[in-house]
Amino acid sequence: MIAFLLLSLLATTASSAPPPQCYTSLFSFGDSATATGIYNTPGAEPHRCSQPPYGETYFHKPTGRCTDGRTIVDFLAQHLGLPMLPPYHGEPIADAAPFRQGANFAVVSATVMDFEFLKGRGITSCQNCSLSVQLARFKTLLGSLCKSPAECREYMKSTLIVLGEIGGVDYMRAALQIRDSGPEAVEGLMPLVVGKIGSAIEEIIQLGAVNFLVPGDFPKGCFPAYLTDFPSNDKSAYDPLTGCLIYHNGVSSSHNAMLRDEIQRVQNLHPDVSIHYADYYGPTIRMVQDPVKYGMDKATVNKACCGAGGPYNFVVSAKCGRPGAVSCPDPKRYVMWDDHHCTEAANAVIATEVVRGPPFGLACRGKQPAPAPGKEL
Repeated sequence: MIAFLLLSLLATTASSAPPPQCYTSLFSFGDSATATGIYNTPGAEPHRCSQPPYGETYFHKPTGRCTDGRTIVDFLAQHLGLPMLPPYHGEPIADAAPFRQGANFAVVSATVMDFEFLKGRGITSCQNCSLSVQLARFKTLLGSLCKSPAECREYMKSTLIVLGEIGGVDYMRAALQIRDSGPEAVEGLMPLVVGKIGSAIEEIIQLGAVNFLVPGDFPKGCFPAYLTDFPSNDKSAYDPLTGCLIYHNGVSSSHNAMLRDEIQRVQNLHPDVSIHYADYYGPTIRMVQDPVKYGMDKATVNKACCGAGGPYNFVVSAKCGRPGAVSCPDPKRYVMWDDHHCTEAANAVIATEVVRGPPFGLACRGKQPAPAPGKEL
């Protein structure tokens, strides 16, 4: 039954009749799990997510999404009857009309913490892609969409803000680059990362936003990059049911628990605002635990569809999108597309779970009617 629903979901297009809903625009922030476009630095090698075989399943060409088709936020936009979000990376715009129904500020390799802060801790990260940079770009674009703070507040009443998933890159880079510090390198970052996400929510509230969806982290210990970069000879380091790294899944779980507490803290301060946590961890781990239930293969559950060999079909010297890497014949049979990202099929499962709960099944704070409870994507 679930496999049948998944096939129905994957057939969903933007032209499908949208459910009744109150959101007339959607703005998204995050990292490569959310990004819908790539900014290739002039003169630099094009990012691998802008190269084949990325995009092959749905778009039939690379679109800057780091998967074979649609991201979770693509499915959410389609569910709301909105267009898939165009990326916005701060470039000057003569006409804001294409962004009237939303934009995606997410950037590949984005961190929550700023570049200089991480540099001070011995962690390298991309410049001009942190959460604060994305917020600055949102403010710039918002200034083109409305003429006054009052007009912006009215506009934002029917806007849904999807803030995340973001934070995983902070932890990954800390774990890789300051291994000698042990778990403290990652665990010491967590309150700072989560606190900054909470501050970002409050900052956007001040601009007039009243509807938020805040996704948590994926079970990163199941991803090919983690399984390859953090191998262990100790069998107890792996979950016997899933083959995932217990410690790294624990980091994701701890982040998610702390994030839920932070969301509640901000919600208590702003009772007139709707802030909802989105569980990305649960649906993903359930697919890994029982892939057959979702029409996927158990033998490849921790392997990338697109790669160049190795135990998890991931080698650093030939990542997906680079020479030597090839995609599998049937991506929908895989949970993992590449070393860090889920397939479109897995994203569809996660999105289906998300739209079954708030803020899709409950009235939003805008002026229009909410979607009918129980509507499928």
